[in-house]
Amino acid sequence: MKFRFKALERQRQPDQLDSPLLLASPRGWVAVFTVLITTVMIGLWGFLGSIPRYADASGLLTFAGGIVTVESDVAGALVDLPVTMGQQIHQGQQLGTVRGRGGEDNRIISPASGRVVSVASALGNYVAPGEPLVQLERVGVDDLEMGATLIVSGDMVPYVHPSQEVTLAVPGVNPRAFGRLKGVVESVSEYPVSAQQLATVTGQSSPAGEPVGENRHLVTIRLLPDSTTVSGYQWTSVSGPPVRLQSRTPVSGALSLGGIKPVSILLGV
Repeated sequence: MKFRFKALERQRQPDQLDSPLLLASPRGWVAVFTVLITTVMIGLWGFLGSIPRYADASGLLTFAGGIVTVESDVAGALVDLPVTMGQQIHQGQQLGTVRGRGGEDNRIISPASGRVVSVASALGNYVAPGEPLVQLERVGVDDLEMGATLIVSGDMVPYVHPSQEVTLAVPGVNPRAFGRLKGVVESVSEYPVSAQQLATVTGQSSPAGEPVGENRHLVTIRLLPDSTTVSGYQWTSVSGPPVRLQSRTPVSGALSLGGIKPVSILLGV
């Protein structure tokens, strides 16, 4: 019978019974400790860490005075309406004339100063009492008085509070290049708003023209001023976009709903 040389060489060597048994190589121990440390860190993050939650809400850039709707007091034909979109109106200024059935002329007087944002009728139209004719936006003294109004559902109200930070996405502004508009919550309506109350802010039932739900609240946002940007307000980027903001621009706000522990997501609680 033939034996290999290595086998014969091992037979001539005595058994090393006093040598320690090697369970793993140094490289193996490094891998074990790496996996162990990673597992411990993930466990600590799962119980002690927090994942931020955000909810989106639609709204408008507005001035604090809101929208004033000028209505006809009488029924008749609209024979004079010398106003145009964007025109500045002073309180007490005549906006138009409605000629009643008896031939008498009734002057339509502006109840407030502001800028014309909507003309709801035209010359020659028959108007009924209470029918909207013109909508005015009470423009502030300067651009720093501009803010935003968001519409949130009732289940979000407990997570919204004054001084809470909010970021707003503005149409036409690339958020990756210029960031988002920064603001803070000033107030939250205590009770759900009606369509009529919402119209005093936006001029319509909702910023997107959608019907108002049964449990909607208004959140007033104060924009943070910054004289170093073109817009005059703070952005999440350093300089912001090279544009000026216009009122009644639709925006999408991101409201922070607080943090949630990763283990809660894993357990579904």
